Amino acid sequence: MSGNTWLRPEKGNRLTAYLLIKITKHLGPRVASWLRGPATLYYAIFHPAVRRASWRYLTHLYNAGKLNRRPHPLMVLSHIYAYSTNVLDRILLISGRFDPTKIQYSGTEHLHDALQQGKGCILMGAHIGSFDALRHFGLTASVRFRMLMYRRFVGATSQLIETFAPNFNADIIELGQPDSMLTTVNALKQGQFVGILADRAHNQGRSLAIPFLGHKAPLPAGPFQLAALTGAPVVLVSALRQKNGSYHIACEPLLDTLLTNKTTASVKADPTPLMSRYAQWMEGLCQRHPFAWFNFFDFWEEGL
Repeated sequence: MSGNTWLRPEKGNRLTAYLLIKITKHLGPRVASWLRGPATLYYAIFHPAVRRASWRYLTHLYNAGKLNRRPHPLMVLSHIYAYSTNVLDRILLISGRFDPTKIQYSGTEHLHDALQQGKGCILMGAHIGSFDALRHFGLTASVRFRMLMYRRFVGATSQLIETFAPNFNADIIELGQPDSMLTTVNALKQGQFVGILADRAHNQGRSLAIPFLGHKAPLPAGPFQLAALTGAPVVLVSALRQKNGSYHIACEPLLDTLLTNKTTASVKADPTPLMSRYAQWMEGLCQRHPFAWFNFFDFWEEGL
């Protein structure tokens, strides 16, 4: 494995992001949405690695029997266009301009059940759909919502968008810091939600190769070992854009039963079964929403 192909400054153009934000702010999202086409072409033309990553993902999805049409170039453009839409929605969500009635929920009873255990709750997601819709959910939660994130390579686009929310970093626990684990464990002990997108490994030495769409991909073992260490229940959470522009946030438990002392010891020794369950959950999301996958890099580390 070549290792950590996503650990680099995110792609984007500061001037383009600035114009998109200004247009959204002063002319509204409808006018700003017209820029999604040019933005898609920009990425497709000037970032060939993005095209190749999309093609690789769509090909794996098709070969795994989870895409009903053989990939073609227009599907790659549709994939990148979905990401452009996600960026625009991100501006609206962070700035508070997204209509909250257009966010629906299902499975929230699993969150209430998890919190009843008194060990906090790990909300585990992926770079599929909208992180910021999940953040919006966290802001409205009855208990504090913390988010584990790797922030070292935040790009110009994200930096500009996040200026809409001055307190954006207040509830973020930054991965890779000396006190990251201690802060996370304390948050769970205090009965808080801790969210993490568990599909990218920032430390290859702590990743395991897990089958995903018919090919092994490096996934971080840390989130699953965290669950074993703390005994905190894990709830899988996704926020996927629907055809009408709304978002559906769905929650489901990673396991049908709580971690016991016996299963905790088993996960500490070998987190592979839990990680495989997580990978299967991601496959289901990709099958239902094939263009919501936003890992535009060499995810399987096969070479692009």
